[in-house]
Amino acid sequence: MSRMLVVAGKGGVGKTTVTAAMARASADLGLRVLVVTLNSRQGLSELLGGAPTDGADYDGTTISSGLGPKKTGSILLRSLTASDALQDYLATQGLALLAKRLVSTGVVGVVASAAPGIDDLLVLGKLKHLVGLTGPEGDHDLIIVDGPAAGHAMSFLQSPAAMAKTISGGPLHSQANEVLAMLHDPEKCRVIMVTLPETTPVNELLETTALLTETVGVHFGPVVINGVDQAPEITALVAAGRLPDDELGDAARYRASRCAMHAHEVKRVNQLVATRSISLPHIASAGLSAGDIKTLAQALSAELSAHS
Repeated sequence: MSRMLVVAGKGGVGKTTVTAAMARASADLGLRVLVVTLNSRQGLSELLGGAPTDGADYDGTTISSGLGPKKTGSILLRSLTASDALQDYLATQGLALLAKRLVSTGVVGVVASAAPGIDDLLVLGKLKHLVGLTGPEGDHDLIIVDGPAAGHAMSFLQSPAAMAKTISGGPLHSQANEVLAMLHDPEKCRVIMVTLPETTPVNELLETTALLTETVGVHFGPVVINGVDQAPEITALVAAGRLPDDELGDAARYRASRCAMHAHEVKRVNQLVATRSISLPHIASAGLSAGDIKTLAQALSAELSAHS
C-alpha cells in the first residue's frame, strides 16, 4: 500500500466524494488517516461527519476516532496552501518571524506569478515531509490528498520536473528532485484518477493518465468510476417489453438506456486503462451526506475485497 494517495480527475466527477469515501473505508479498517485538502476546499468536512469549519486550517481537526475492529482508526482533516508550506519550512529553519511577515505581505503570490510552479512545489514539498512521517511508527498510516481538478493536477504534478530543469542548484533544485523521487516511488505515492461513466470524462481520464505517465512518471492506483447506475430489474423489464407506454414506462426506458451507457463506459475504462477499476454506485440525492459516504465506503471496501 502506498503511504499517500492523490485523488485527481476532471472537475465535477466527484473527487471530494471519493476522497471522503476512501478516508472512511480506510479508517474503518483501523488505519490512522490524514486527509489533506488544498486551498481549504469546502464540503469535505461535512461528508466526513464534521462541522463546516473543521479542518479548514493548517493544524487540522480530528473528525473521527475509535474506528475499525480494534478502534485504532481515525480521520484527521487539515488544509494546506503554499503560504502554509512556506511558513512551516522557514519556521523549521529558525525564521518563524520572517515567515509570518512574508506570508502577511502576500509574497508567495508575487513569487508564484514570477516563477510559475513554485507554489505547487512548496505544497508538494510539505506533502513529501508528511509522507516521511507516515507509517506504523509515524503520525499516520495513510495520507489521502483531495487533489486539484485535471487541468491543475497536470501542472501541480509536473512542477517538480519543471523546477528541477529550470533551477540549476540550491534548495529549490534539491527540493524538486526529492519530490520527483517521491512521485516515482509507488510505495510512497500513487495517483487515484476519478471519472464518471460518461464519454467526455472517460476521454479526459485517458488523456490525463497518458500525459502524467509520460511527463511525470507517476504510478496509478485503481481508477474510481463514480456514480455508476445499475438497475437490473428495470433493465430486464424494458428488455422484455413489459412496460406501458406512459410516463412511468418512459422513465424506466430512460433509466435502462442510462444504465446501458454506464456499463459501456465502465467496459471501455477496463479495456483502455492499465490499472483495474472500482465502480461506486449512483446515489440519487440532491446533496450527499456523511451517511451516504459510509454507504460508498462499504461499496469501495467490497470492491477491493473482491479483487484482492
